[in-house]
Amino acid sequence: MPRDILWLGLHKTGTTFLQKSLDRSHHTLRAAGVGWVGLEPFRSAWTRPLLHAGHPEPPAPAETFPACPRRLVFDENILALVQDAVTPAGLYPQGAQRAQIVARHLGLHAPLLVLGLRGFAGFLPSLYCETLKSTPFRPFRTFLRWPPEAMSWLPLVERLCAAFPESPMLLYRAEDLPGREAQLLAEITGLAPAAFTLHEGIERPGFSQAALDAIAAQAEAGPVGPDQVKATAAALPRGAGRPGFDPWDARERNLLQAIEARDLAALRHRTAAPGAGVRLFTP
Repeated sequence: MPRDILWLGLHKTGTTFLQKSLDRSHHTLRAAGVGWVGLEPFRSAWTRPLLHAGHPEPPAPAETFPACPRRLVFDENILALVQDAVTPAGLYPQGAQRAQIVARHLGLHAPLLVLGLRGFAGFLPSLYCETLKSTPFRPFRTFLRWPPEAMSWLPLVERLCAAFPESPMLLYRAEDLPGREAQLLAEITGLAPAAFTLHEGIERPGFSQAALDAIAAQAEAGPVGPDQVKATAAALPRGAGRPGFDPWDARERNLLQAIEARDLAALRHRTAAPGAGVRLFTP
């Protein structure tokens, strides 16, 4: 029986480019028997009604998802909203339960789980900047509610495996993705890489260090909201002569790189175990 696909992000792992590529390829997907709903329609119909407390509208019936032999669900907000990804209880602590809620409502039985990972030295600053686009300004160290030395993707992977014991899992690294997006989409869907029409936009640059310094100075005079953050970031874009936001000292950067290497070694060891059910996309 064809297996449904539950793609859970993570945030800041190339998801926007991949989702827009799937949007551009939806006719091809449908012809191949893969049902797809674009990000905003999916969030309106299911993510928000199912996962946001007090949402005024009920979720759409599962039957309204395009009827195909396989369904492809892809929303990084299933695990958590961007501002709730890093918590005092760790990274995406409620993610597995939230994924179960969506899967049960849609009737996704033992779906293929897809999870994109990224090294913490790049992931956390990027996640922070994304959070500032929708929430009031707070300093990076306040946002970072889980200590750098405790960072690891392994607990999230284990929670998802426990929540979906009959599901295989495909992991990919954001660092491996540029130029290989079609190959990843093919790996997930079973279609040929050439079948996909990729998004033509360029990656959105992160905030510059100068922009974050200016926003922090503004915050000393009073609250700074998302509109002011975005205006300042646009006025001081990242580019030549204006490097990106980098909050780490040398010790922290070395620590995070060591954690990334440790996690990757553990995941590779797990994927090599017979019957593990976890694969790592290796282009």
